Amino acid sequence: MRAQAVARHTVRTADLVARLSTASDAAVGVPDGHALRTAFLAMRLAEAMGIGDRDRAALLYAALLHEAGTQPLVASAGGTPVRRLIILSRGTDDERRASEHARARRGAQVALRAGFGPEVAVTIMALHEHWDGKGLPIGLAGPAIPLFARLVAACHDLDRLTEQRGARHAQEAIHARAGSWYDPELVGVLLALCNNGLDHELADADLAARVADLEPSWLERRSDRDEARRIRAALAPRSGS
Repeated sequence: MRAQAVARHTVRTADLVARLSTASDAAVGVPDGHALRTAFLAMRLAEAMGIGDRDRAALLYAALLHEAGTQPLVASAGGTPVRRLIILSRGTDDERRASEHARARRGAQVALRAGFGPEVAVTIMALHEHWDGKGLPIGLAGPAIPLFARLVAACHDLDRLTEQRGARHAQEAIHARAGSWYDPELVGVLLALCNNGLDHELADADLAARVADLEPSWLERRSDRDEARRIRAALAPRSGS
């Protein structure tokens, strides 16, 4: 009886984070549903690559939280929210590196404050590393880049490019950067999945529920009221410089 009472006062953590990701998208200025689509692509890609259940459970949260370090700024004097995006293509090399260090550090802190483990934090930190070693913030190369970061980076860019220029252009761009920006093996599997219709599944009206359902059921994470409150507080848009 006590176990049933406890269960009624918990929520599935994947449902909670999936819902919160929509607000996070708006706060950092990415298209609505970006985090959900990235997570869906990453989880399906990991499954196709034979990555086990326990690893995929952590990947789900890493993908949903991958933009956590890109923070909004304080509101303007008139009360209208003003956001600052970290634009890695601008500024000197030192400025871009410092900016990405800051993003990586903030993102890792958000993940840890929310109660997620080091795999999630490390994925966020290494999101903009490139396969050829020319990425940021520290120039990791090839297999030295954490696997989850390689997965999420390719899926993140595929979704952003699709939203900007359409699916065909996005897939061509991802293919062109295989071996330079992205792990070429991952790209091959991801594009094969898209050719078999994976990208069309992203239009599902209830994508949040589908994403949450990709968490392996035997590893389902649940949050009580206190933990849910902590997760909401950690993921809430923050003001700052």
